Amino acid sequence: IVKMLVGNKIDKENREVDRNEGLKFARKHSMLFIEASAKTCDGVQCAFEELVEKIIQTPGLWESESQNRGCSYLRGDVLCT
Repeated sequence: IVKMLVGNKIDKENREVDRNEGLKFARKHSMLFIEASAKTCDGVQCAFEELVEKIIQTPGLWESESQNRGCSYLRGDVLCT
């Protein structure tokens, strides 16, 4: 399983959770960590790219899951089933 903690609303001045606290929590729970802002779009694309990259780097994760559940996934422009 690939898990990612996304610290959101980094555009706000008064943050509820600071970066170091988020990073510490993510490390404790073996999660990826990234900060983002949906308002300004900072880090949003990077969060998705990092998550997809980690999933791709773990082929047994998506190969066995898709075969067991009959799922389809998009690879390039070709739909694989």
